[in-house]
Amino acid sequence: MSTQVSVIIPNYNCLKYLETCINSIYQQNDVNFEIIIVDDGSTDGSIDYLQQLAKTNKEVRLFTQNRKGVVAARNLAITQANSEYVAFLDADDYWSKDKLAKQLAFHTEHPECVLSFTDYMHFNEKNEDIISCFDYWPEFDSNRTNTEFHLLKNPISQMITTNIVGTSSVMVKRAALIDVGGFDHKLTSATDLDCWLKIAKQGDVAYSSLCAMHYLMRANSITANRENRLAAMVEIIRRNQYGVTKGELKKIKARLSECYGEFYRELGNYSKALSYSNKAFWLFPHKRNFKHVLYDLKHLLGAS
Repeated sequence: MSTQVSVIIPNYNCLKYLETCINSIYQQNDVNFEIIIVDDGSTDGSIDYLQQLAKTNKEVRLFTQNRKGVVAARNLAITQANSEYVAFLDADDYWSKDKLAKQLAFHTEHPECVLSFTDYMHFNEKNEDIISCFDYWPEFDSNRTNTEFHLLKNPISQMITTNIVGTSSVMVKRAALIDVGGFDHKLTSATDLDCWLKIAKQGDVAYSSLCAMHYLMRANSITANRENRLAAMVEIIRRNQYGVTKGELKKIKARLSECYGEFYRELGNYSKALSYSNKAFWLFPHKRNFKHVLYDLKHLLGAS
């Protein structure tokens, strides 16, 4: 029987997380899937585990590359996928039971839907839940009490102004992925967001408030490449600023200012952080932006 979903997993030195990740796929019911894993030159013994996994599980197909990065790994896996739909799962994340079945059912009933995603829970290395994605972005107007899938209004604006799409929660039509050329290797960061935005221009986007994925926040995952992400965000906004309303564009600019504020806050430059958080607040007077203003002001005054 042909597979319905190709599950794509890029891996680099995630041996201690792989078993939980893979087991969460096998907990999915009523879906015929294949698992495409691309190892990016791991040195922690991952490759031995994965080779044995591929030998004993017919669903698993393993590919290797030598430190080309996650973008190249995902793009390679896309070229090898055989299913109509693709679902992404990072090697240190895992799914809840029946996530794929519910997502696939919606896509089957709504063939015009090219991409769907769910809410997800951030958790730490002690396996402690931190906060769900949608709770962190309360301005995202989701239907929290109804966990069915719903079409997303204004997906371009919603996805740029809030970081609501977790890659490991996404299911997408493979044809749409191929049409947009997969993930853009020219971008220094945020290639997932760029890809989702391009796909959103091809059809409907849907979401569910079901917390169907757990996303690991590692101790060192507060990105050391913030400058790269900022540069990528500037380019992504440039690519998507047309066709949005003035109000949406203000929110987009506020989000970028918020990102710059986070960058300078991490550097301890509270003067510049305050400048950007203040700009973000006036562009989009949201309580989170106001909290950033107060935080930066407190630290700036405390240092004087």
